[in-house]
Order: sequence, then structure tokens, then C-alpha cells
Amino acid sequence: MLANWGNYPKTNATVAYPETPDDARGEVLRLERLIARGNGKCYGDAALAPYVLSTLRLNRLLHFDAENGIVNCESGVLLADLLDMIVPAGWFFHVTPGIKNITVGGAIACDVHGKNHPGKGCFSTWLLDFELLRADGSVVRCSRTEHTDLFWQTCGGMGWTGVVLAARFQLMRISSVQMRQMAVRVDSLDGLFRAFETHTDWPYGAGWVDCLADGNAFGRGVIYFAEHAKKTSSAPLQYPHRDSRNVPFYAPAWLLNPFSIRLHNNMLFSKARTEEQLVDLDRYFYPLDRIRNWNRLYGRRGFIQYQFCLPEESSASGIRQILQTIRSSRDVPFLSVLKRHGERPAEAVHSFPIRGYSLALDFPRTRTVSGLVNTLDELVWRHSGKIYLAKDACSASRMGRVDPTAFGEAKFSSLQRERLTGAGS
Repeated sequence: MLANWGNYPKTNATVAYPETPDDARGEVLRLERLIARGNGKCYGDAALAPYVLSTLRLNRLLHFDAENGIVNCESGVLLADLLDMIVPAGWFFHVTPGIKNITVGGAIACDVHGKNHPGKGCFSTWLLDFELLRADGSVVRCSRTEHTDLFWQTCGGMGWTGVVLAARFQLMRISSVQMRQMAVRVDSLDGLFRAFETHTDWPYGAGWVDCLADGNAFGRGVIYFAEHAKKTSSAPLQYPHRDSRNVPFYAPAWLLNPFSIRLHNNMLFSKARTEEQLVDLDRYFYPLDRIRNWNRLYGRRGFIQYQFCLPEESSASGIRQILQTIRSSRDVPFLSVLKRHGERPAEAVHSFPIRGYSLALDFPRTRTVSGLVNTLDELVWRHSGKIYLAKDACSASRMGRVDPTAFGEAKFSSLQRERLTGAGS
């Protein structure tokens, strides 16, 4: 059985592990239907199919231009694999999601974003070019000047255009492995939005929202703003690895309940240090990586992450209404992350963020959560919003505002693509 990080859905799948581009080409020509898959860190039914082509053994570094900060690597290389090489040379990613164990190919397919979207956009903003294996076995180089339409169809295209074999992307210069961080603790939802709007000089920002708080504390939370610290030592840079803890088994289904989640939320709010402090790159960008197999905390049934983005003009009212809807339901999110986003380039047709705010909610999978998702879909749609396909497991087909039938390569199909087109019903 194969599943992504949310452990739902699960499917019977045959997985091939090509070790060379020629091996991958042979699989593509041999099969009528397949989907490429990276490290399986997306949460829903993306990159799942009866036949999966894993890129994890296509993991060679082809070239690192340490002077200009350009990485050329195969698509199965993990962002984590690159840190020990690029950081000592004084470089970091312009855009990185909240976990580092994703592949470069997955970053392209999902067009991942980070905590700095207003200033840096998505991964595609810093993508120079990539090699794409097509259904007929041909390999084309895609960039902003070559096969441009295919370049933008692939960025955020969930693997439906082909198999990314290799890619080149630009890095960002840094002089320290430290981040200057400021936590802003806010007692209400309106206060969270005001804090984002008044701290736009900080390049990074992400907030946690207490979805169980009520009364005057409704929507309270903490926003963690940050910027890269300046060099203060002549010592060479080293990526700051930290010891991680492991969840060795699936937790019982009753562990995450309204009472335990409320205790967790009270602890997060009260322990937030509101003074400025220095934290290292790993702590700020990848806090979830501190706990290996943390998805097991949700039990064997898995979890649903519901991540949506609303336009700026309707973000405050829409998110308030959504939180009120969640408060009146039986399902309680264990984690919730609020982020501010900037303009989306017109050519980035499949990128998730739009100018406004996104909220990511992690719900333990229950018998009633799919009904809640249906209700949230209607609210998000009514406020002209959209959901993130990299996290989607059960939303209505229209919610990603992407038409999978417009992708000509029917060979590269997934459970998600069939669900969104109705082919799997």
C-alpha cells in the first residue's frame, strides 16, 4: 500500500525506481498510465496511481556553481541533501517550504511557497530551466524562453505534464546561519491581520492561530517574523543540524481530542517569547523536521490538511467565518498556520498563492471531516478563494481552480487527476 504524508488515501501501487534518465524513459514508453513521485511529503492523493515512477534514485548533483549560486541537479535530489553543500558556500534557498525532505522535482510540481511569498514568490520564480520527459519518450528543455507554455504548465502542474528529470535554480546569498526572529503574540484574529500589515518590513512571517479560543480571544495567535542575520564571526558557515525525536508507532485515535488540543494551544500561546532572539536556519524554517514520523500522531486513520487562500479584500471576513464554522463542528484542527501572500505573476497559472492570506488546517481524519471540508469548500469558493492541490485529499474538483482535462499528456495520470475530472467516480 502506498500513501502520502497524511496517510490518506492509501492505494495499491507498483513502484519503479529508475536509476538513470534512460531507465525512466523506458518505463514511460512501456506503460499506458503512470505518475512521477518524489519523497511522498504531499498530504493528499497527489502523485498516487496504480503505477508510480519514483525519482528518488535520480539523485545526482550535476553541477554546483558556488560563485554564482546556481544548482544543477536531478529531480530526486532532496533539499535536505543540498544544505551541507550550499550553506558553507554562503547560499540558501530563495524559497523553501516548511520541511526540507522534499525533492526538487516535487518542489516544481507543487510550485512550493514559503514564509516570504510577498517578497520572493514561489519556487518557480527562481527556477532557471528543467528537462522534462514527455509521453512519447522525448526530453525537452523548458525555461522562460524555451517551451515557455510547458514550463508554466509544469510549475504547479502536479506531475501531469511529464517527468522532470533535472533542473537548474538560483540560490540566495547569506552570510550567517542565524535568523533574527521576533514573535508577536496577539489576542484576537483582527490583531493577527493588523500585525501582518504593520510588520511588512520583515521578509519572513508565519502565524499560528488558536482555532479553539472563543469570546474576546477568538482567533488569537502568534506570528513569527524573521530576517537573515548579518555575519558576526569569521568562522566558516555550517548548516546547523539538530537531533530529532521519533514517533515510533501510530498514536491511538483518542490522543488528539478537543481537550488535548486545547492544552496544546494554551501552551503554544503562553510559551511564545515575544522579545527578539537569534534562532538558526533549521529551527526557523523546518520546525516540523524536529520530530520524525510526526504524522503518526494522528493515528492509523491519518489526517486531512485543508489549506486555502483568500483574496486580500475578503481574507479577514472569510477566515473569521471559516473559523466560526470550525468552532461549531465536531472536528478540531491540531495545527493551523496563517501566512500572507503577494501578487502572483500572470504566467504562473498553477501557483497556489494569490494576493491575500492562506490558512492551513490539520484535522485528524474522522467520519465527519469530509462533510466539514465540503462546507469549507463552499465558504472558500464564495469568497473567491482556492485550495492547494499539494495538500488536497477530498475537496470539490473546482477548488484548485485548475482544469486537469487541459493537460494533454493523459499518460501522466494520478488518483487526484482522475478525482478532479470525475474519471475515477
